[in-house]
Amino acid sequence: MKTNKKPNILLFMVIAVWLAIGVRALLLLNPSILEVQQQDYVSNTNFKLNTKIDTFSIHTTNRDPFLGTLLNVETSKKKTMKSKAIVWKPIFYQGLIKQDNTKQKIFIVSINGKQYLLKKGQTKDSTTLIYGNSKTITLRYKNQSKSFNLKK
Repeated sequence: MKTNKKPNILLFMVIAVWLAIGVRALLLLNPSILEVQQQDYVSNTNFKLNTKIDTFSIHTTNRDPFLGTLLNVETSKKKTMKSKAIVWKPIFYQGLIKQDNTKQKIFIVSINGKQYLLKKGQTKDSTTLIYGNSKTITLRYKNQSKSFNLKK
């Protein structure tokens, strides 16, 4: 007898759930339209507008909002040094010599019409070789760097 009651109760609950879903669906599909009553409009249209302008100003605070301490903000003006235009000597990058058994590169550079063999970091005629590869080299002269391409 107990086994016969469980399916009946479950069947009743399933039918009740589906019935509730069906009723909600019908209510959503056929909503009832309520009549809206019109309101009477205000006949007095002589309104006075307050056009007074509120003035304010923004002040900076020198207080840290988290710590509550005063901030000492000192503005320092950085002096910008105008660099003088440096006239470079006539320099041409003419090529690269690389040994097979070592990774050492030797660059052929013509400075002021004289040909020099330079390694990375080496200085000739106050010109230092900073970086180089097979296509370009970078030289420093009077604390200014400049790149030179391979002359063909």
